Amino acid sequence: FRSKQWYQRRVAITAGNKRMNIQWHSFYHFYLLALLICSCLGIWSDGIAYCFHLFHIATLFDLLGRVIRGATTHADQLLVCVPFAAIIAYIYAIIYFGAFRKMFDNTKMEYCDTLGRCLVTVLKNSLRPSAGGHNYSWKDRKTFDDLWMRLLIDASFWILFTVIGLNVVTSLILDGFRQLKAERERALKDMTTLCTICGLSKDSLTTRGVSWSNHVEREHNIWSYVTFFYYLQEHDGRFSAVENEVLKKFQKADPSFLPAGRCISIDTKIDLEKK
Repeated sequence: FRSKQWYQRRVAITAGNKRMNIQWHSFYHFYLLALLICSCLGIWSDGIAYCFHLFHIATLFDLLGRVIRGATTHADQLLVCVPFAAIIAYIYAIIYFGAFRKMFDNTKMEYCDTLGRCLVTVLKNSLRPSAGGHNYSWKDRKTFDDLWMRLLIDASFWILFTVIGLNVVTSLILDGFRQLKAERERALKDMTTLCTICGLSKDSLTTRGVSWSNHVEREHNIWSYVTFFYYLQEHDGRFSAVENEVLKKFQKADPSFLPAGRCISIDTKIDLEKK
C-alpha cells in the first residue's frame, strides 16, 4: 500500500466518462521533464543534447536500475559533501593564489593568475592520481623554505581532499549498495516465509497444521487481492456495503480491513476446539 500522503497528493479530474489521474508522488516525472528539456536543447545544440537520452536505457533493465538506486541511496549525504569539498578547495585556492601563484607553470595548463583560475586548477589537479599530493610542477623555487612550505600545503590538501574526501564518498556509495542488497535479501526472505496478506510466518502456519502452499495459493492469494483492488478502483457501478467500506479504507491507506494474523483454516480450527 502507498502512504496516506501519496493519496492526499493524488488529484482526480473527472470529465464525462474519462478520468485522468495526476500523480505527484515520485521523481520519475522530473526525470521525464529533464528528457523533454534535453529534447528541446537538442534543437539548438545540433543534436548534442540528445545523447543524454541514452540514460533512459537504465530504466529498461532492472540490474542497471538497482545500480542507480544503490549509488543514490545516500544522495542527501553526498550532496552535503559537495559544498564542504568546495569550501576546502576554495580555501586552498586562496592559499595557492596568495603565496604560490608564481610557481604554477602556464605551459602545463596550471593557471593561477586569478583566484577563479586558481580554483579551477586546484579542482582539476585534486582529482588526478598522485603519489603523496605532488600534482603540480614547481617553477621558480628559490629557497628551501619555498620547498617545504609548498610540500606541506600540497600534502595536507591531498590528505584532506583526495584521501579522506574521496574515500568518504566511496564509502557512502558502497554502503548504499550494501543497504540495497540487505533490503533485497530481506524482501526475498519475507516473500518466501511471510504471508503478504495476514503476516503469519511459514513456521507459525506449519506448527498449527496449516499447509503453507495451500495458504498462499488459495486462502490468501496476493493476486486475488490485487485483482479485487483493481476492480474497486475501476468499477463505475454500485458497490456493496462491504466493498464500499474496503474502498474507503483502501483510499485512506488503512489496512485494517485485512485479516492480520488470521486465516480461515486457523479460525475454523479454533471454532472446532471451542465446540
